[in-house]
Amino acid sequence: MVEFEDIGLTPETQLDVDSYCKEVDTFRSEGPLDRVSLAKLEEHFRAVHVYNSAGIEGNRLTLQETMLVLRDGMEISGKPLQDSIEARNLGHAFDYLKELAARETDLYETDLRQIHQLVVGNTHELSPGEYRKVGVIISGSEHRPPEPLEVPSRMSDLLQWINRNKGKNPILVATIAHHELVAIHPFKDGNGRVSRLLMNLLLMGAGFPISNLSRDRRPAYYEALSFADVGIYDAIVRQIKNGSAELFAEYKRIREETKRTELWAEKWGTREKEALRRRENREHELWLSRVRQVFLEYQKAAELLDEMITQLEIRFYDYRTEIDFEKYQRLVERGFTERANAFSITFHSQQGNRNERFMFRYYRSYQSFYGLKVIPLELNYLEQAHGEASYVRIDDSSLRNIIRLRSIYFHEDGSLGIRVFNRDTKGEVDEKGKNISDAVRMFFDDVLEHFFHISQ
Repeated sequence: MVEFEDIGLTPETQLDVDSYCKEVDTFRSEGPLDRVSLAKLEEHFRAVHVYNSAGIEGNRLTLQETMLVLRDGMEISGKPLQDSIEARNLGHAFDYLKELAARETDLYETDLRQIHQLVVGNTHELSPGEYRKVGVIISGSEHRPPEPLEVPSRMSDLLQWINRNKGKNPILVATIAHHELVAIHPFKDGNGRVSRLLMNLLLMGAGFPISNLSRDRRPAYYEALSFADVGIYDAIVRQIKNGSAELFAEYKRIREETKRTELWAEKWGTREKEALRRRENREHELWLSRVRQVFLEYQKAAELLDEMITQLEIRFYDYRTEIDFEKYQRLVERGFTERANAFSITFHSQQGNRNERFMFRYYRSYQSFYGLKVIPLELNYLEQAHGEASYVRIDDSSLRNIIRLRSIYFHEDGSLGIRVFNRDTKGEVDEKGKNISDAVRMFFDDVLEHFFHISQ
């Protein structure tokens, strides 16, 4: 059994093989191809392997006919039936390789016997899965395979060598194992097909692309095997490396196409995000402008009433809460955020030294606005309870049936929404056809009339 140091590659071939192995390892470190692309490549490579491997042995099916046999199980009319059977059997054997490669255990003689049985099928005279018991001559080759009695020990040595060296350079391991199996010629028939399957099993198990040796280069392939028979491995190593590299080029092409597609999609995604951000920024700015109008209307009314009503002091206070874009988004998505007070209005009466304070805050009640993404200015009342004062929602206060206004908000289309308490139905409703001034007057009318008994 030949060892690595005995194959005597030229420095150029050794460098070429080492560079290729490094390139494959780097490619693999970037992760696998997507499953759909990988499945399509494997299906294509399986068909190409069967087409070439069977063709080297004289099979006359075209690649398209081979694909029909493998995919549909049909027999090709106008071609010998045996050609379709050979292709189908070789397809089954190739599928078995994938099971063996995924097993990640040592390779056994029984595995190779099973591969041979799948290759030759149930043809009794070819002794499926059995080592030959007769001497053989390889047509067109000066090499003489070992006598039948030597086959079991030679095969045992081969399997031990494979299991001992399978962690080394995959191209060289696959090449030496492939040639050694051809040289032993352990079966009555199908040795070439089994040896090429073994070669690709070792490549698969190492995570490398398989090598499809072309039927069109059959003379060069046989010549390379003859050179290996006398210890010159350069030609067969290069053929197996180049066959693998041809398929590897497809892997690289698919990955590059995938990357380009991802970049293309990412650009559109980025553009969409940018457009969405610009739209949201515009919506934010419009919302701020509309809310500012509410502030101004309440401030203007408070100042006018403060001038007109001598017995009261009415003060408007702007909390100057900055609703930046991030806060705006939280309000849209969740309906609340930190530091959400908007403005307050305080009523102070000199008579009885009475103070009443109301505050609007940014808050969306789940019950009142279920399913809506609006940002209401909700009315709250500073209520005294157990010697402590705290703001509570009007609905939760003693003013529930007195103050009609609950909240002011803007729909997505910019139209005004006013949420009020209906004294007849005892429930909240949207006040239709009203503007901000109507909401302002409703609020001040209820407060002045109820607390200070001032009416128009």
